[in-house]
Amino acid sequence: MKKLLLGILVVSSLLNAKDFTNTIGMRFIEIPSGSFMMGTKPPKCPKDDPFTSKNEYQDCLSSVSSDELPYHQVRIKSFYMAKTEVTQMQYYKVMGKNPAEFKQEKLGYDSKNNPVEKVSWYDAKEFVKKLNRMEGTNKYRLPTEEEWEYSAKAGTTTKWSFGNIENSLNNYAWYGHNSGDKTHPVAKKKPNRFGLYDMHGNVEEWTSSCYTKTYNKGCDKTYKSLRGGSWDYYNADDTRSAVRSSYFQDSRENFIGFRLARTK
Repeated sequence: MKKLLLGILVVSSLLNAKDFTNTIGMRFIEIPSGSFMMGTKPPKCPKDDPFTSKNEYQDCLSSVSSDELPYHQVRIKSFYMAKTEVTQMQYYKVMGKNPAEFKQEKLGYDSKNNPVEKVSWYDAKEFVKKLNRMEGTNKYRLPTEEEWEYSAKAGTTTKWSFGNIENSLNNYAWYGHNSGDKTHPVAKKKPNRFGLYDMHGNVEEWTSSCYTKTYNKGCDKTYKSLRGGSWDYYNADDTRSAVRSSYFQDSRENFIGFRLARTK
């Protein structure tokens, strides 16, 4: 019954959601207020058998990455999230340059709608600063890690926003097994229930949050948290909604891009 009610609430929120497009063609969707369980729910683990040398309990717990624990409830206030990752054209319109590795020569087609990559966290912050100035506002920003996961799960409690069936990932994400080792134009796969594209693949996305080894420990300010799968992820589990990764703030990699949020 709880799952049914949650589904009804999500559908109702989507029907009433407000889309808008900004001056450089970035499309945003209103993400409704709500609460969700962040991280991954640990399995029910058996106690160690005192008559064996095995560590059944610890082995069971280790099936969940420690940085996805503890599984905890988070409340999110409504905000706007970009429907797609920032594209090369959008980045160029604001920054006057295109640092991406995957351009026409490598792709064999116009790369304007592919996600920009090889951008550091500092580059993403500078993009935000300039876009705010262009539009006379201060509301554009990187999403927090909590906002990102809430948006990715879109009211679900499954591994991916579409469920737990790995074979369905091909319909929603560009990742190692279907990407051809390159990025792809945004919004070519199916969106999640909030209408967001490429949350499980194409490029990893910077967030505004510093990385924590577990959710109840202090953050490491040297690293920023990244979310979402990437074109070079061959392990499907690494594209799950709750998966986290981290990089130095000045890292520029061909599998890292970003997506914007906007305060209401």
